[in-house]
Amino acid sequence: PRVSFCGYSIPHPSEARVNVRVQTTGDPAGEVLKDGCQNLINMCEHVRKTFDDAVDKFKNSKASDSMEDSP
Repeated sequence: PRVSFCGYSIPHPSEARVNVRVQTTGDPAGEVLKDGCQNLINMCEHVRKTFDDAVDKFKNSKASDSMEDSP
């Protein structure tokens, strides 16, 4: 792994600040943080697409169920 430690703290809830600490095994911390953020974005997009697909599938199954129940 490229990271040996990663953490964050929020100095105060009313401040729009976050302190991030990234300790790497040799790679530049900025590059590792950037790659990690991109990986997180990709994962969030995958989760969103999976969720949207499941909702569409559910809605389509409900629509076909209601059409079968109609006389």
